[in-house]
Order: sequence, then C-alpha cells, then structure tokens
Amino acid sequence: MIKRSAILVFMVGMVISSTTAQTVKTHQKITIDDLKPKIDYTQSSPFYQPAREKAGWALLSSAVIPGSGQAINKKWMRAGLYFLAEAVMVGVYLKSSHDAKAEERRYKRFANNNWSVVNYAQWLVEYHEQNNLSNSYIDDLKKHIENKTADYNPNSDWSKVDIDLLRNVERNTPFVYPEYVGNNFSHIMPDYGSQQYYELISKYYQYGPGWNDFSTQYRLNWDGSGMSNHFILGAQMAEDFNDSYRLAGNMVSFLILNHVVSAFDAYLTVKIKNRKLEANTNLLNPHRTFTLKFHF
Repeated sequence: MIKRSAILVFMVGMVISSTTAQTVKTHQKITIDDLKPKIDYTQSSPFYQPAREKAGWALLSSAVIPGSGQAINKKWMRAGLYFLAEAVMVGVYLKSSHDAKAEERRYKRFANNNWSVVNYAQWLVEYHEQNNLSNSYIDDLKKHIENKTADYNPNSDWSKVDIDLLRNVERNTPFVYPEYVGNNFSHIMPDYGSQQYYELISKYYQYGPGWNDFSTQYRLNWDGSGMSNHFILGAQMAEDFNDSYRLAGNMVSFLILNHVVSAFDAYLTVKIKNRKLEANTNLLNPHRTFTLKFHF
C-alpha cells in the first residue's frame, strides 16, 4: 500500500513539473529581433560583398570603374548610365586625339612646303627700305641673305639665315600700317619645329610674308585683309587640329567628372540603404508603442 502511494505521488509531481515548464516557455517575451530573418553572410559571400555593406568600398569601386558600385547594389539604371557615359567619352577622346594628330601632321606638311624663313628675312629688308625705317641690324641682314632663294625645305632654308640676327631685326622693327606707324613687332621667330613656330607663322600678320603666295606689300593691314590664301588656309588648318585637341582635353575633364560623380553616388546609395528603419514593438503592450531608430 505504501509502495503504491509513493509511485502515485511521483507521477503527480512529474505532471506538475511538465505543466509548469510549458507555462514558463509559453510566457517567454517575444521581441522584434525574433521576427527578423537570420541571414548568415559569412557563408559563401561574394568578393564584392563589402561594396554592398560599406559605403567607402562602394565609393572606391565606382571611382575606379564608374557604375560598378551601383551595379553591385543592383541600381541597374544608374549603373548603365555611368557605364554608357564612360564608353561614349572614351570613344570621343580616342577619335578626337587621333584626328588632332592627323590634322596636325597635315598642317605641318603644308607649312613646310609653303612657308620659308628666307622669304620672311628678304621681306624684312625690303620692308625697312620701302618705309625708310632705321634699324642697326638691317644692313647685316641684307648682306647675309643677298642672292639667297627659298627652297621650301626647312632644313635647307633655315641653314641660310642667321636666326639670332633675324631676331635682333624683329625686336627693333615697328608695325607700319597704312595710316600710322605702330609699336615694334610683338613676336620674334621661334625655333624651327617648335609648337610655337607652327602657331605663329599662320596666326600673326608679321609672318604672312613668309608664305609663298604672299603678294608684295610693305604696309600691314591691322585686320589682316592683305594676308595670302595660304596664310588663311594654314590658320584654318591649325584651328582644326587645335579644336580636336581641345575636344580631347574636354573629354578627359568629363571622364574625371564621371568617375567622381559615380563614386559619390555609390557612396550615398549604400549610406541610404543602411539607414534602416527599425520598429521595436513590445507585443505584450496592449497600446503597441513604437521606437524608431535611424542608423547613419
């Protein structure tokens, strides 16, 4: 009888213990964190995962390859726009650079075949004689170029003229216009083959007489109306290749801007994505109060 009573008490105790445990488990507090999906990013994360989570990595990615930070964060339209802009600008840069170099070579061939420093030196001597100008170097230049003719071969022609003497003459030569005598020449002859040399001979009127189709005149019109067709054509050719170089330079500036804008756009994209709105809800509170948190 006592044995049966003991067994009955033990069984009742087990039932009460089990019921109490279930009651405690049933009344455990449930928080908003229990409802959030549990994602383990440590398993098989792609190599670009940092650019999804860290704004700095997204900025660096798009700074190197515009649009990449946006693509990693699945902003496909903006990524496509940056990629397209990059491709177009690179294409324009390559083409304009190629065109500029080809046009520059064409202009230089034209200038070498049609402009001569011998022509220019002879015109300076005649210019002084026709306008009764005094210049302490002009007699020496006259003797130096006497009986010399232009070959329109730069290597040959430049060996016929003492360039230092020519420059001294230029420094002391005034502009003679139809109405008055102006200031001395604004430029002196640069070295042959230099960028400045090719620029000046088709830009400044004092070098117009060096072109082989220059009609003899000894008073320069301030508006350039007396310049020859070759001077005008050379000026246009020089303008063409300079325009192409300027376009290429502008494309470099726009490419840099595209990288910068894309980088900061990617940075802001990740920053905004990380500003998650969290609602901490106490499910046991009958009034359902909310706490809002913004992460920056």
